Amino acid sequence: MRRLRCPYCGAVFEVPKGAVYAVCPYCGTTVVAKTGEEATRQYYYPPRLDDGEAFLLAVSRARMLPGAPADIAETASLARSELHYLPLYICSAEAWVEGCEGAREEREETWLATSRLPLPGLEHGYRFPVVGREPYDPRRARRGVFHQPDASPEPRCSALRARVEYRAAGEARLAGCRGSVESRAGLVGVAHYPVWLIEYHHPLAGQPLRAVVDAVDANLLYLEYPIPLERRALVLGGAALVLGTGLAAAAAVGLAAGSLAASILGGLVGSAVAASPLLATGLSRTGRYRYRPPRVERLFIKG
Repeated sequence: MRRLRCPYCGAVFEVPKGAVYAVCPYCGTTVVAKTGEEATRQYYYPPRLDDGEAFLLAVSRARMLPGAPADIAETASLARSELHYLPLYICSAEAWVEGCEGAREEREETWLATSRLPLPGLEHGYRFPVVGREPYDPRRARRGVFHQPDASPEPRCSALRARVEYRAAGEARLAGCRGSVESRAGLVGVAHYPVWLIEYHHPLAGQPLRAVVDAVDANLLYLEYPIPLERRALVLGGAALVLGTGLAAAAAVGLAAGSLAASILGGLVGSAVAASPLLATGLSRTGRYRYRPPRVERLFIKG
């Protein structure tokens, strides 16, 4: 670790020696770790939700989850809230083909600038928005917990550059052009992204439950919720129904194909996989939801 002094507020803090950028944990100012100077381009995303709105969003979504109490929005109460600012890298890349006017590709991407996931719900590569950022000003940003960027931006910027080069070359082939691919890429800046960590009480839980809510796009990233005994029984009944239906279908297929044992074994494995989330929920007193990005169908065009 090495010690840095914030050029804005004067606070002294420690950062890893190999860090490219550092964030002052007191005012959020981004500092170039090698020189200790303030970074020229730093941004933040203004929060659109306050902690009360984030709490209501979380408990309202909880009612739709398997096993959750139907009246959770009415019986839960906010206990504590904490605004976390996650560090993001913003990279821009551009590629073009000489002599081919239509073969040009530009793209900008954001990603989490730390290798350690500071909050649950980010395990599946949560996509942060590119638009909506503003120049960072410590006097305007709300107080919160600022996390350190400990990763280098170079690998992801290089990967983005390779992707736009590939797309520009493909556009040139479709247009019947030949020429060399030129490109440039670089780090646009470092941004702070606000996420609420919520703790709330519920009569069925012996300890506070947690929720993580995107304060900009209003997405529920993570939620712990209580499961009443009668709801656990219903969920386990649903899991049994999934297992029974899968085995019955496998047996019917096996009888028709003349391979009953293999079909039943395959049906058992498939049904167990399908029913495992329900089984885990039904056997636990606390349910857990984690955000998963929606599946996007990709269209491939052969050129």
